[in-house]
Amino acid sequence: MPRPIQFNIILILALAACGGSGGGGADTASAATASSATAPATTTASAASTASTTPTASTVEVPAAPVPSASFDITATGNNSLMPADPASALDPTNPANTPSGSTPFFQPRTGLTVDALKSLMADATTFPQAEDAVFVAVGSDTYKGYRLADVVVRATRFRPADYNTGAFGVTTAVIAGGADGRKAVFSFTELIRTENGNKTIVAFEKNGVALPDAEGRMAVIAANDSDPALRRTVQLSSLRVRNEYVPTTYALPSAATAPLDSTGVEFPVGGAVNTRLSLTTAVRSTSSNQGYYAMAMVGNQDTSSMSTYYFQAYGPRHMLFWYGQGVRLTDVLDTAGLQLPAEKNRCFVVVRSGNNQHALFSCGELYNSKVGVGDGVAGAAARSRSKGVILVTDDLRAGTGNGVMMSCWNSLDTCTKNNAADPAAYTSAMDTNGDGFNDQAVALVSTEDRLPFIPFGRWYPMPTSCAGAVWRCNAWIDVGERLQQGIKSITVYYAEND
Repeated sequence: MPRPIQFNIILILALAACGGSGGGGADTASAATASSATAPATTTASAASTASTTPTASTVEVPAAPVPSASFDITATGNNSLMPADPASALDPTNPANTPSGSTPFFQPRTGLTVDALKSLMADATTFPQAEDAVFVAVGSDTYKGYRLADVVVRATRFRPADYNTGAFGVTTAVIAGGADGRKAVFSFTELIRTENGNKTIVAFEKNGVALPDAEGRMAVIAANDSDPALRRTVQLSSLRVRNEYVPTTYALPSAATAPLDSTGVEFPVGGAVNTRLSLTTAVRSTSSNQGYYAMAMVGNQDTSSMSTYYFQAYGPRHMLFWYGQGVRLTDVLDTAGLQLPAEKNRCFVVVRSGNNQHALFSCGELYNSKVGVGDGVAGAAARSRSKGVILVTDDLRAGTGNGVMMSCWNSLDTCTKNNAADPAAYTSAMDTNGDGFNDQAVALVSTEDRLPFIPFGRWYPMPTSCAGAVWRCNAWIDVGERLQQGIKSITVYYAEND
């Protein structure tokens, strides 16, 4: 009998340590007490000895609530280095002696960024040309205060992307936010600097005028311009990972005049993390083409004529040039292939590789969950407009006529005159005049919401003294619409895994 009696006494103490009893616990405790009362004295003494060394409810330490993530790190990820092959050759873009930009990519990791350290970094007008003010964004009835995500990444790491000298700036770069709970959210660098998403995507440190609640951590990434801000909301921010998918190519786009005859079509794949790998058939002679030339015929086994078609015009400017055409949404192409994890669009991104060395990266968040991907949302020829989202061109791609320049000045986008950009007759086909030479510029993708002027000089890096003689380097709006992809070679879907 002594062994069962001792078991019952320990059971009482265990229940006390747990703060009471569950269902039937009171009856069990009473029965155990009654049993111990009839035990021999020697057993009771033994039990008392056991009790003296067993924690009671009054001495048990209750685990403290989880401490919110107090800081975050910014580091590189992915297969491609963010630095030159010889890191010693890297030139810090914030050093005035190293401007103008155009020599090397640059990235230095940053760890342990607290709220105070972040505020100090953003107030630094000595290392950088100017201080960055905090911004406010609204999500429902709540107001968050913080700093734009792009500004945080660049100022903390002095980042200059590997594709800075391809006529673009960071179009193959992704920023991946990670929370202490393991959640990830992907943002394309282009959406952060060229679209309205960027002005409302922040690293927040206040909510409704006070520090963030513990549930959201000391800092959080808030994507207030998303249709559903919850998709990429990343609380208890613990990391930002920067990933670059730029891979240079040696392929050159032929001109329409020298393009080879092609009646069999050109194909490129849609692959990666999709359920069905697709081939997109392009440059097929099409009697339905508006110009009677070539058109994209098939997305896998689906005829593009059966898909919703969106018509764009006055897209750009890119090198002073505007574009005209029609196509299907990139999201419709991806849905035809089927995303492997459709419920996890927060950590999904798409890389478009093209023959003109200006590859591009899109986050699934911007494609599916913001105006960047869907534009005004209206299909049909009667609804042709500037704002149609991310469109894979299926037919009738045209560029500006004459020398391709459709604006009459270089100084300010607001004061420039658009020369006939609203007139369809002001555009010419990307095919040759006979329609029998295929210029695979027509295998193209446009992102009509990449429309914000942007320049790193005077904001992140010192203004080069040579800007007066290098307008294309220094003009903030010359490459608005920079995710114009021509001569597409592949479209690949990825998910951020261990980033």
